[in-house]
Amino acid sequence: MANKKKSGENNKDYNYSVLDVYRIKSSNMIWYVLDFLSCKFNRFAKKYQNSLENEYKRESEIFKLENSKKILHIGCGAYPLSAMLLYELNGGKIVGIDNNTKFVRFAKSVIDKRKFTDRIEIKHGDGETFPLDDFDTIIISGCSVPRIKVLSHIFETAKPNTKIIVRELYCQNRPVEKMINHFKNINVIKKIDNHPYPTAGWESFCLQKKK
Repeated sequence: MANKKKSGENNKDYNYSVLDVYRIKSSNMIWYVLDFLSCKFNRFAKKYQNSLENEYKRESEIFKLENSKKILHIGCGAYPLSAMLLYELNGGKIVGIDNNTKFVRFAKSVIDKRKFTDRIEIKHGDGETFPLDDFDTIIISGCSVPRIKVLSHIFETAKPNTKIIVRELYCQNRPVEKMINHFKNINVIKKIDNHPYPTAGWESFCLQKKK
């Protein structure tokens, strides 16, 4: 077997500290606010996109996402910026999911207004259980929680050769790295740093599931 234990048994081995949980919640709240402001104000949305698009484009180029045929973005949020930038950089189908029904409603409205519905689909879905067979690339947002359960589901059920992009805050990457090392069928292809703001950034892991 590729993994030593079942996901329900190994999740406890990758617990975040109390400080980590606080940092994750604080960071997620900031991103939620930025998303909602972008949904409400076009001028803010443009500035928001300008501040992040270079990081996302660089990530796409380095990880060669332009060749992906069907991409799943887990934790797309209320303003699905990643999906919209991928629309411009990639010719494949993009599905964004979120487990918050309000975020899904806002995200659908944004995609409709931008007239991206021909290749972007927004769905209500849970990263712990969402079917993965149709996708050759999966992106896990830094806001996706519970992190370890979502990763367990992906590492165990994604099809072989699937490319997996994990975005993670610097201070929270140890549990994720331990999880990656635990699953012997997951290869680390590359890791890059992202610095959209002077005091905020994250790491992106490009992984691939072995055959």
